[in-house]
Amino acid sequence: MEFVQRRAGRYEFRYPLPDDLAGKPVPHFCSDALAPLVNARAGRFKTELVRSLQTNDGRTADRRVLPHIAEVHGLVDLARRFLRDGPEASISPDQIAAIARDHEIHLLGVDEAIRAKGIGLDMTREDGQGAHDGFGMTGDDLGAYRTLVAELDRYTRQQAAQMRPGESTSSFVNRAVEARGFVLHPDDPAWRQLDLAFVKAQRSALAGIRARLDGDEVPAPERVSEPTGMVLTTALRLWAEAGSAGARKPQPSSIAEAERAARRFVELHGDLPITAVTKTHARAFRDALVRLPKALPARLGRLPLPLLLQEDLGKYPRRNAQTVNKTLALLSGVLARAERDGPFEALPAWVNPFHVGFDVAPAERDPYEPFSAAELQRLFASPVFERGERPLW
Repeated sequence: MEFVQRRAGRYEFRYPLPDDLAGKPVPHFCSDALAPLVNARAGRFKTELVRSLQTNDGRTADRRVLPHIAEVHGLVDLARRFLRDGPEASISPDQIAAIARDHEIHLLGVDEAIRAKGIGLDMTREDGQGAHDGFGMTGDDLGAYRTLVAELDRYTRQQAAQMRPGESTSSFVNRAVEARGFVLHPDDPAWRQLDLAFVKAQRSALAGIRARLDGDEVPAPERVSEPTGMVLTTALRLWAEAGSAGARKPQPSSIAEAERAARRFVELHGDLPITAVTKTHARAFRDALVRLPKALPARLGRLPLPLLLQEDLGKYPRRNAQTVNKTLALLSGVLARAERDGPFEALPAWVNPFHVGFDVAPAERDPYEPFSAAELQRLFASPVFERGERPLW
């Protein structure tokens, strides 16, 4: 069997990584799902993976190596997609659109303020300045302003054609991101998306300004509702820390379970802003949970949820509807705590998206009945309690 080697009487799974990955530097924002392929100390992909198959029988080793091969092939495909497409942007498309729209509104507002007050140019005088009452533009103001706007429009069109935003556009993006409190790594693809969105917004604003200079009425566009910057993992941390006044800190077991649920949700949908999470997201997550087994071997537990769902999980017992409901209730509680801080107030009629659990009939619920006195006597009279003896099988 390929990828099986014998060393010191035991069989191992040995997989040399392909040349396009082996030893290559790992980019920033590398997904945790790729950790088995990464040498964290060197910051590079490993050259090979070696795992014990826990047997000295060749036929058993040939059977046990198959899931390891499938897992690593999935990880290699994931690594290649990561290197090709880069990491996911940390700002949602809705947030990028809202920030760019605000930039367009700002430019149109500046134009209106300049034309309302005027500059006071008078080219008949040597110093170019004349008496001005501050109510509107002079003829010379209008001519100079038209020239400036035409030059800015030409420069912005060139940026759009080249798909290379200039320094002035990047400075606008930097100020907008800083004003909103976003912290982005220089390699985050959101920078590129924001730059291009700002160029598009400037094109639209300058088109409106040129129409205004021809006497047309061009109102500024309405502001769009921008999703809050609080993402699901941030809301989870605040819930776990009992961040709001009067809130009771959850039990450690509940925190651990909620963290596992949030990690799986992020693997499936990304770390979305909480105002962007919809019932469609929650239903897809619920249906994915139903397909997951109650427990997973370590090699499968490390896989991200999309890859895990591609595995053959039919031989493992599935989790029941009550367990899925409990997981959804934990995430519902995370958003319910965040609701008290007001991020959903801008939404007209917000409903907790994780209220999508299953209706479990009483007859189908797992029975939980207390032990009788006779059952407790037999239990505590067993060898494990009396003599500390445990069965060997």
